[in-house]
Amino acid sequence: MGGVLSDETWGGAPSAASILLIATVLAAHDTRLAIEASGARIAATVDLALAAGGLDDYPDTDVIVLETEGADDETLAAALDAIADRAARGDAVIVGFTTDQLDQVAAAMLGNRVQLLCAPDAADRAAALAIALAGARPGRLREDDPQSEAARLKRLNDELARIADLLARMGRVSAPPPALGDRSQTFGIEDEPGAVDPADIRRAIRARRMREQFFGGGLFEDPAWDILLDLFAADLEGKRVSVSSLCIAAAVPPTTALRWIGRMSEEKLLVREPDPADRRRAFMRLGSGARGDMQRYWRVIQRLGGPLV
Repeated sequence: MGGVLSDETWGGAPSAASILLIATVLAAHDTRLAIEASGARIAATVDLALAAGGLDDYPDTDVIVLETEGADDETLAAALDAIADRAARGDAVIVGFTTDQLDQVAAAMLGNRVQLLCAPDAADRAAALAIALAGARPGRLREDDPQSEAARLKRLNDELARIADLLARMGRVSAPPPALGDRSQTFGIEDEPGAVDPADIRRAIRARRMREQFFGGGLFEDPAWDILLDLFAADLEGKRVSVSSLCIAAAVPPTTALRWIGRMSEEKLLVREPDPADRRRAFMRLGSGARGDMQRYWRVIQRLGGPLV
């Protein structure tokens, strides 16, 4: 098969769930180890540059795993287009990428029900594979079976427990994900027309971040609300917010932030808009309903005399 670098079976059993791995040579090794630990088998490994030409020649599998580290922008864009086509057909897809590639990957894949992993480690990959494979194991119940959802959740819980035990025995401790970079924000008062002053929203955001200075990180994670506040302030200021910038505002690891952005987009709270000047980037804004809800919420808080936190 043209473009297939290798065709290997991991985990032994022919009935094991199959993976189409698309990666640069640089990214393939760690991903292979994660797939091996999951008990799945690699049906084929395809070089990312070759996959950029399309995936029609490659086998149907239970899960497609794309690892983009080391890819240039042009090759990455073409590969993402090919993957998006398979995702649109209902294939389970996992994409691992670097922080520098976040905006480009999000612009192409966000909203396609794809698992997006920013700078993933072994635990991130294992968890993503567990979620994908829980619905791909041979012998699963039919989708119209009333017990299918319960069975799927049980498989998922069992898989996560198995992988957690494996990682514990390996002594694997996940390091904090690399920072996306500093994002400067001005919290000074700005006189803006309208019932809501964006400076008040920025002060609320600053107050939320200050809690971590006194109590440490991880205690007050609330990415959905942080995302809404940041986009509300930006909307009032007439500013656009990139996906990577919104991940920073969420104050959680990028992979977690992307998961929340995807979920909130599905709920129509957020809307993704491509950058007309650069297809490698997309901007996020509040949906019309969410914008109205934030306005009404702010007016209620004002009437109650309480701060927006």
